[in-house]
Amino acid sequence: MIAGVVARGFPVRRAAALLDVSESGYYAWRARTPSPRELRRAWLTEVIVDIHRESGGAFGYRRIGQQLLCRYGVSVSHATVESLMKRAGICGRTGRLHAPDRQSGARTPGDRWIVDVQAFTTRRRPLYSAVVLDAASRSLMGWSTAESADRLLVHRAVMAAITRAAGTAGADGGDGADGGDEAGRNAQRSPMVCSFTERARALGCAPAHGAAGNWYDHAVVNAFWDSVHRELDGPSPWPDARALEDRLSKTFDHFARPA
Repeated sequence: MIAGVVARGFPVRRAAALLDVSESGYYAWRARTPSPRELRRAWLTEVIVDIHRESGGAFGYRRIGQQLLCRYGVSVSHATVESLMKRAGICGRTGRLHAPDRQSGARTPGDRWIVDVQAFTTRRRPLYSAVVLDAASRSLMGWSTAESADRLLVHRAVMAAITRAAGTAGADGGDGADGGDEAGRNAQRSPMVCSFTERARALGCAPAHGAAGNWYDHAVVNAFWDSVHRELDGPSPWPDARALEDRLSKTFDHFARPA
C-alpha cells in the first residue's frame, strides 16, 4: 500500500507516518528480491492479460482458467484467476452467448460459413488471423493473416474461401484489394451465409450488417482453435510474426487438405 501512496507523489516519510510503518522497513521491503510466489503471480497476470486480449475481451475467469490448463498445463483456481484479473483491471463479458438459432443450424456443406479472428502473441507485435469454417463439416475453407485486425483481413479470408469453394487454387488467403463491408457483400452474393463470432466483432473485423454467430458457431470455432494450438506446439510467445505466420500457413494448409 505504501508503494502506491509514494507512487502518487507523497514523500516516503509522510506516507510511512500516515500508514504507521517504519521508513527503514519500507526501504528494506523495496530492496527485497521478489519471492517465487510473487514472480509466478506476475507471470500468470501477463499470460492472463494476453489470453483475455486474444479473446477480444470476451473470456472470463472460467474460460481463461481452461486456456491456462490447455495451453500451458497450468492448473489455477478460479478464485486466483479472478483475483489477478481484478488487479489487472480486466473482466469477461457478462451474459450468455447468442441463443441457439434453429433456422440457422448447420444443414449441408456450403450452406453457412463461420468467420472468426484470433490474435496470437509474439515478442514484438500481435499477429491476427481470420478463418472461415464450414458450419456443417467444420472444415477450414479460407484464412488470412496480418499484423493488424480490420475488415480487409476478413475480406481476404472470405475471398479465399469463395475461391476454394469454387474448386480453384488460392486457399492461402489471396491478395484482397478492397476492405470495408465488401466481405459481407461477397458473402451475400455467394450461395452461403456468413456468421461472425463475438471475437471478430469485438476486434472490429465484422461488417456492419453481418449475421451474429450463435452458440453452435462459437463451439465450432473454439474446437478448431484448440486443435490449431495443439498442432502449433511452438514457443510462447513466438519470437517474431514471420516465424509464426509461416507455421500457421503450414498448419492451416494441413487442416484444409482433403482427408
